[in-house]
Amino acid sequence: MRKLQKRYLQAMLASLVVMLASSGLVAAEKRCAAEGKKVECPVQSDKALQAAQDAYDQEANDMASGKAGSTYGIAPFDYLTGVGKRTESTDANTGDSGYAGATGRTELWDRVGKPKEGEAVYNQWTNNWSPSFDHTLVPGADPNEGKQWYYVYCITCHGWTLQGNGPSAVDIDPRPRILTAGDKYMNKKTNLELFTAIKGGGEAVNLSSSMPAWGNFLLDQDIWNIVAWIRAMSDVNPPKSVEEYLNPQSSYKVVKGDINALNYKDSDDFIDAQEMMEIDLGGRGEGALVGGGYVEGGLRKKPEDVADKVGQKY
Repeated sequence: MRKLQKRYLQAMLASLVVMLASSGLVAAEKRCAAEGKKVECPVQSDKALQAAQDAYDQEANDMASGKAGSTYGIAPFDYLTGVGKRTESTDANTGDSGYAGATGRTELWDRVGKPKEGEAVYNQWTNNWSPSFDHTLVPGADPNEGKQWYYVYCITCHGWTLQGNGPSAVDIDPRPRILTAGDKYMNKKTNLELFTAIKGGGEAVNLSSSMPAWGNFLLDQDIWNIVAWIRAMSDVNPPKSVEEYLNPQSSYKVVKGDINALNYKDSDDFIDAQEMMEIDLGGRGEGALVGGGYVEGGLRKKPEDVADKVGQKY
């Protein structure tokens, strides 16, 4: 009963916010909250987002035509981002990317001399073209695996480097948040707030439904790994060089007592948030996926195993 009452009050408050917003009493730019206070949401300008979308479009056109080179502002960036728009006979700026040639074989085919085995096979490509971490800022969570899920589900809105400038961002209202905005915004969010926003979507944290709920696509451990990836990229600026891109320096400091992948089962706040999200998440049914529980397979490891592993680079 207490949970239902809480849910009812949340719904009433959400309705009130909508009413106030429509009346102009709540400024749109102040709809984000940090440390309990309304703050300006960290988002890109419309001009920047349109330029980003144009760059993505150009990237796709160049790839289809076999043109090498970069459209992201860093000459070798598309080499790093896995597009592989080059061959051994070209450089990162000019030449035939291989995609439009007779063989269709790009430099990606030659990047790893000896294919890796076991778990490493999942990461032998991505960790050639993105940061790889030997530590974590969220105990029990692996930022390297979180990065993998981010690249699958989050780039289209939040962008390659978490700058809120993905190819769809200009078409979304409100705009996707800049996830690297650390000391001004993201570092003031608790791990639980970030976890809840990813699993339950924007509405689970009284924000926009433009942020979808990923709880039916990602297991809880996957989400913790994404939180670790976001923390690892806190206050990391758009890179000016490959060296900067591959070696991000985070401003986030671990908060003592904050909920994490190792201790969440002991947190009443986490349990309450989980109950609210599970009510809203459809398709649970019966079986192993109920409640986003752990399922063997792929890259997934239990938090305790992750804690033992994060000291190793791929």
